[in-house]
Amino acid sequence: MINIRLLEEPDLKDPILICGLPGSGFVGKLALEHLINELGAKLFGVIYSYDFPPQVIIQPDGTVDIIKNELYYWRSKDSANDLILYTGDSQPITPDADYEVADKILELARKMGAKKVYALAAYITGGFVKIPRVFAAATETTIVDDLKKYGVVLMTEGSITGMNGLLVGLAKIHDMQGISLLGETSGYIIDANASKVVLEVFAKMMNLKIDMTTLDQRAKSTEAVVKTLDQLRHGQEEQPVESGPKDDRDLGYIS
Repeated sequence: MINIRLLEEPDLKDPILICGLPGSGFVGKLALEHLINELGAKLFGVIYSYDFPPQVIIQPDGTVDIIKNELYYWRSKDSANDLILYTGDSQPITPDADYEVADKILELARKMGAKKVYALAAYITGGFVKIPRVFAAATETTIVDDLKKYGVVLMTEGSITGMNGLLVGLAKIHDMQGISLLGETSGYIIDANASKVVLEVFAKMMNLKIDMTTLDQRAKSTEAVVKTLDQLRHGQEEQPVESGPKDDRDLGYIS
């Protein structure tokens, strides 16, 4: 069961759907939350489903709230495109529900006039980097060619799992263009650095000016955690070990 409760039905100008749901490193969710806050986007829809995790979230005032996804809109004064912003507390917990929720979101966005979808997510490498790269893929070769000028690493193999992949893949079926922007991350911690670089690329593509101050502060916290983990790792490496030879193979995968 999926229930999309619309608080209003905004009339938008050639809107673009941008998605960022919780996943590894919370890369997409952090980026979307920052974008929503900085743009002052307005909530217009709430999505409930029996296929979200069976739990409630405790609020700062002591109340509880059911797991849900949310839709926001933002009207641009300068750009040719308004935005529909989609994020939430969780992705669905079954593959069938992933498809069903993604289909419902795309159907609604298409009905509102959207012809293009961006999904922000994580590119997991298993290692820490100071300056994360942004990986990208799209539904059409013409878009892929355009992506090259933004300094992204074009993906030529692998897969993008969960809703963050399906929303772009299913865009084709809904006669929409789809673009994936993935921030390089270890996958071990909440990674605001990866969120920042992904959002910077998206802002350039959309010609948006976004204040990154708050995300910068969170990124510094990420760097502090990475530094501490690195120090612990080096400390362990200095200890004698009885295990076999180290396996240097990469752990890369995408979520």
